[in-house]
Amino acid sequence: MARTRNATWAVALGAALLVTVTGCGGSGTAAATKTEDSQLLGQKLEAMVGQVDKMGIIEWHGQLLTKNPDKGGKRLVDLEGRYSPSTGYSQLSVDSVVDGVSQQIDYLVVNDRAYFNSDLWGPNAADCWAEVTGDAERTWALPTDLDPTWPFATARAISADGDDVSVAIGFKSVSPGLPRGLVPALANVPYDTEASAFFAPHGPLIEVGIDVNSMWQKLPKAQRANIDTRNAGWWAMTLQASQDDSGINAPKYIFDNKVTAPSQCKRG
Repeated sequence: MARTRNATWAVALGAALLVTVTGCGGSGTAAATKTEDSQLLGQKLEAMVGQVDKMGIIEWHGQLLTKNPDKGGKRLVDLEGRYSPSTGYSQLSVDSVVDGVSQQIDYLVVNDRAYFNSDLWGPNAADCWAEVTGDAERTWALPTDLDPTWPFATARAISADGDDVSVAIGFKSVSPGLPRGLVPALANVPYDTEASAFFAPHGPLIEVGIDVNSMWQKLPKAQRANIDTRNAGWWAMTLQASQDDSGINAPKYIFDNKVTAPSQCKRG
């Protein structure tokens, strides 16, 4: 599971930072200060990874914006999710205004099968789900990697500011964590293509901010030309332990909405 990998990686990071700094030469107070700083950086990151690792069912909120919200970025996609690490099941509610079109979609992903529910079906169809596994048109808003702890798995620590830690996250980790319909699969991406990011603890909640634009800018022009970067510039996320102990359950009613009207789904 990714959660064990995360915790192991955080411990290894602290050791790696220590070896890197002490192996670069230098002596006396300056060298000791650098070692202490690297150890502290590793400890801060390890503490956040440990906090995430203990969350059980995770409640998370993700937003995809055109750019950094501090610079006037506009919201494109808003996701409210619950994820169960023990089962791998996900429950997601998505609000989207991509291309100016407002959509509200609910998803359940159970045993690697994806199910869809729309507010257009009305309140009587709240327990009704249509299977959309493999349907690119209706699963475009689902991330490929549904585990919301993905930013922590391969992050490379850069610096710390108070309790906040600045990191870099590789393209191969960032891309699957974003809505799949907005980030095309790219071959032969340079191995060092990374996005600048930060992790910030706020009590029981951990905030993540990823500058996706910084990643696009590092791609070769030929590859960048194939991506509509207006639809993916900044990814913001918060994670916290769910206060609701109920599990994520399989859909109650499954029907083919192309055959049966949503109002009649419980008989379909």
